[in-house]
Amino acid sequence: MASNVFGNPITDRTLKQMTKYKDSKCITAVDRAYEALLMKNADDKDVKARELVEVLKAKYDNGVVRCTPCLIYNATGDRLMYAGSHDWCGHIDASPYPIMFQNGQWGAFLHVQDIGVATGSVAAVTYKGQDKNGKCCDWTLSWDNPWDRVCDKNRVHTKIGGAGQCEIVKWDDVYGDLKKSGLYHEHTLNGCYSTVISGNAIIPMIEGIMTLEDAWFIKKC
Repeated sequence: MASNVFGNPITDRTLKQMTKYKDSKCITAVDRAYEALLMKNADDKDVKARELVEVLKAKYDNGVVRCTPCLIYNATGDRLMYAGSHDWCGHIDASPYPIMFQNGQWGAFLHVQDIGVATGSVAAVTYKGQDKNGKCCDWTLSWDNPWDRVCDKNRVHTKIGGAGQCEIVKWDDVYGDLKKSGLYHEHTLNGCYSTVISGNAIIPMIEGIMTLEDAWFIKKC
């Protein structure tokens, strides 16, 4: 497991050890996603992910350099694979984007402003996975932590793509949507659901959750 991925994968085997699934003949992606949401904070995995980004951002706490600590959680029922990223301003820091993380795991990373350039931290990352029917889809999360806090503000955006096949992400469109967004955004498509939230501080904590609509809205109720 990568050093910036936290938590034990939540799989069919995990669910089979639970009383309510012991006799289930068919465990679905929605079942795995639902249990991942319930165990989002199990074994302090969320705390460990947050501790990593706190360590990474410590050298930028003077506020001179904009940086964006990011926590992302996989509750899709299956693994997620890194599919690409785009920097409009800044770059990924010492901890890279997780290449792969399983259902029930947190990924943690830090994006930072380019040194000597007053342009902030603005970027996006895309992960590909599957919807509840096993068809390919992707989740894109983007953030805008601007340098100019007088005329601008923090923003986040998320978008799900794919209808049976993973699409090529159009970064210009992602940037346009991001600039029209705010501190919170959510998106639903083809039974997939994504949410992302930002703080309003100079160094905001970004938290994104990628999951399935039925796990979030139906089984959660």
